Amino acid sequence: MHLLMRPRKRAAQLPAEIEIEIISRLFAALPQILCIAAGLIVGSAIMAVQTGETIFWWLTGAGVVTTLARIANIVGFKRRNPARKLTLAEARRWEAGYAYTAFAFTLVIAALTLTAAAADHAEGFVLSLGLTMALTAGSYLRTLRYWICAVLSTIAIGTLVVAFLRSGDPLYQALSVLLLVYLYSIYESSDHIIGQFEELLMVRRELDFAASHDPLTGLVNRRGLDRVLGEAGESGEALGLLLLDLDGFKLINDRYGHHAGDDLLKQVAMRLKGVVRPGDSVARLGGDEFALIVRGVEDAVALSEVADRAVSVVKAPFMLMGQLVTVGASVGVSLRSGRDSAHWTAEMLTRAADQALYGAKRAGKGRSMVAHWDDVA
Repeated sequence: MHLLMRPRKRAAQLPAEIEIEIISRLFAALPQILCIAAGLIVGSAIMAVQTGETIFWWLTGAGVVTTLARIANIVGFKRRNPARKLTLAEARRWEAGYAYTAFAFTLVIAALTLTAAAADHAEGFVLSLGLTMALTAGSYLRTLRYWICAVLSTIAIGTLVVAFLRSGDPLYQALSVLLLVYLYSIYESSDHIIGQFEELLMVRRELDFAASHDPLTGLVNRRGLDRVLGEAGESGEALGLLLLDLDGFKLINDRYGHHAGDDLLKQVAMRLKGVVRPGDSVARLGGDEFALIVRGVEDAVALSEVADRAVSVVKAPFMLMGQLVTVGASVGVSLRSGRDSAHWTAEMLTRAADQALYGAKRAGKGRSMVAHWDDVA
């Protein structure tokens, strides 16, 4: 019982997006669920016809009801709005729905086991044993949430062990010992499989982060920027792209060295993150080039204000190697209106912002400029 009741410390340390992904995988098991449900419902109905006992009809009905509840839970999850990302709290509510309908279904199998034991029905024992093995074997191989697998398996196998021990048949009693060993192996195997899968997702997340983020500043890189632009493009929302180049960075880098230049880039990144809202993005594209993505804004004046704030925060002095130094920034702004989303692509948005950036540099640097449709049409 220690393995069943112990806290899952590893799961508590998982990043929210990984826990959400693991929970989402619960809802891919509909074919297996239907196969086991068919065995329970058809088997109980056959036993009801053979024995003429009403209890087996009740078990058949309970199997139908709990199966429908499981199907409704899975279908409801699959039909939710795919454009809206799950929060961890929402994912855990869906998980609870999955777990409790699975437990209810398992209790029907347990009731079938006890009914067969009370009636000394050998065929019922065979049916309940087969359903229990199918349910638990599939659970520890497929259910990547330890608490669900452990509780479900304990209910099903524990009931079968009690029924076998009370049967008085030496063969059944011997089987009960093997079932206890099997239950322990489920705890161990489930814990091991889930642990390895969590580690795999963590490694994949780290590799994905490294591939899409700048190692110096921690901002998204060009690949990450393309991903953000692609996601925003698919949503059709209004989008503002600001491309920013530092003015005078090369002089600082040459005078104080690359270490000081790297420190300056980190400080610029921190200041730019303070310019945008939560949900917006800041990227470093390489060298002294940065980008800001402002989502849900289709007012060029509002975007110009964001660009001017970016110019202002970069213009303020930086402390490098015990000395105050200053650089400037030029910003090019492009806008994709939600009304015109069908006419704009990520490439066009970037090209327009790039042309506006060069326009700001030609106009004297240290300023922002907004691109117009005619610039890229």
